[in-house]
Amino acid sequence: MSLVISFLALEITGAVFVFMVMLSVRSGCGLSELMPLSFLTGTGIAAYQLFVYHLAGVRFTFQSVSMIPLIFVLLAGFFLVFKRADLKQTFLFSRPLEGATLLEKLLFAGVVLQILWVLFLVLPVPVHSHDAVANYALKAKIFYFNQGMPAHFLNWPEEVIAHPDYPLLLPFLMTWIYEFTGFNDFLVNLVMPLIYVAFLALFYALMKKFFKRAYSMLIVFFLATVPQLADYATVIHADLIFTAFITCAFIYFVTYMRNTERAALVFSSVLFGVSLWVKNEAMVFVAAFFMALIIFCIKTSRRAGKFNFMDIFVAFVIIAVIAAPWFCLKISAGAVNSDMDLSKVTMGSIWQNVKDIPVLLNLFQQEVFGPKKWNIFWILVFGCAIWKHKSLWKGEVFYITFFLLVSAIGYFAAYMCITGGDLYFYVNTTISRFMLHFTGVAAFLLANLIWDDARVVMSRG
Repeated sequence: MSLVISFLALEITGAVFVFMVMLSVRSGCGLSELMPLSFLTGTGIAAYQLFVYHLAGVRFTFQSVSMIPLIFVLLAGFFLVFKRADLKQTFLFSRPLEGATLLEKLLFAGVVLQILWVLFLVLPVPVHSHDAVANYALKAKIFYFNQGMPAHFLNWPEEVIAHPDYPLLLPFLMTWIYEFTGFNDFLVNLVMPLIYVAFLALFYALMKKFFKRAYSMLIVFFLATVPQLADYATVIHADLIFTAFITCAFIYFVTYMRNTERAALVFSSVLFGVSLWVKNEAMVFVAAFFMALIIFCIKTSRRAGKFNFMDIFVAFVIIAVIAAPWFCLKISAGAVNSDMDLSKVTMGSIWQNVKDIPVLLNLFQQEVFGPKKWNIFWILVFGCAIWKHKSLWKGEVFYITFFLLVSAIGYFAAYMCITGGDLYFYVNTTISRFMLHFTGVAAFLLANLIWDDARVVMSRG
C-alpha cells in the first residue's frame, strides 16, 4: 500500500504541474496523455525536490519528502472544487478503446501481455546486476541512510562510488520511494515497469496526434516487444528512463512544429530539461533539439516575415532552470568523468580511437542484425530509410532525420574522445545501451516513413 501511495503522489504532483501549464497557455489534452505525462513529470519533480533539499540542508525523511506531494494534493483538491469547469475544458475524458477494432484489441492485448511478463521478471528479485547496484542503488541507499546527500559526495573516488559525476535522477527517485516504503529493494524495483508502462502510454497518446489509432497501436506494439527495451524495464538502469524522456520530448517538439502549440513546446523543454538529470548523454540530444528548433524558426520566419526568438528563449529558460543547478554543483565540485576526461584528450588519444573505428562499426552491425536484442527493429528502420531516402529530408521528417543524425554524430564524437581505456571495451559494453536511447525516435521516424503506404493498405482492408 505504501508503494501505491508513493506512485499516486508522483502522479498527482505531475498532474497538478501539467494542469497549471495547460491553464497558463489555454490548451488541453486527453486523459490518456495526462496520466503518463503526469507520472514522468512527477518523477522529475521528486528528484528536483530532493536536490533542493540537499542545497537547503533539509534532511531526507518521510515528513520532509511527503511535504511537497502533500502541497500538490491540496492544490489538486483546490482545482477539483474551484476549477472544475477549467478541468473539464483542459482534459478530455474518453474511453481509450471505445469502438476499437479486433486488430486494435489484439495489439493492446499483446502489449498488456508484454507488460505482465516484465512484471513477472521483476517481482521475485531485489535490485541486482553490477551496474544497477554500483551506479544507482548504492547511491540511493547512502542517501536514505544518511538522510541526505553526503558532503563532498561528488568528489568521492571511484573505488567508493562508481561514477560520482552521473546525474542523480534515478538514485533520488529510489530514495524518494524508500522514504514512503521503508528500505525495500523488492518494491523499489517496480518503478522500472511503471516507467515502461508510462513511456508506452505516452508514446501511444502522442502517436495518435499524427496517425490513426490502429496504426499508432501497431507501432506501440512493435516498440514494446523490442527485447532490449523490455529487458531494461526489469533492471534498475537509467537508460529506459532516458529513452522515455528523450523520445517523448522530441515528439512533443514535432507536435509544436505542426500545431505551433506553446504547451507542446513547454512539455518538450521540460522533458529535455529533466533528461539532463538522467544521463550525461542528454547534452547531445538537447544540443540537437536546439539546432532543430533554430532551423524551424528560421524557416517559419521566411513565411511570417519575423524571427520567432521568443519560443527559443522560452525553451532555453525552461531547460536552464531545470538543469543549471545540477551543472553548477557538478562544476563547482570538480566532478570528473573517468571515461572521458576532457583534460586528457589529445591528438594521440583521438588518433588511437580513430584507428579502432572498424571495431566500432563491426560491433554496431552486430547489434543491427542481432535479433536476440532487437528482433528486426533496426533492420526495418535502416531498410525503410534506404527505401524512402527521398522522404528523409522533406517536411516534418526532415527534423526527425536531422535530430537523429546530429545526435548520432555527437555519440560518435564522444567515442572518439574516450580516454579511460581502449575503444573496444567501451563500445562493447555501451553500444547496445546507447542504441536504446535512439529507439523511440527511430520508431517515430519509421512510422512517418511508411505511413502513406500503410494508409493505402488500411483503406483497402
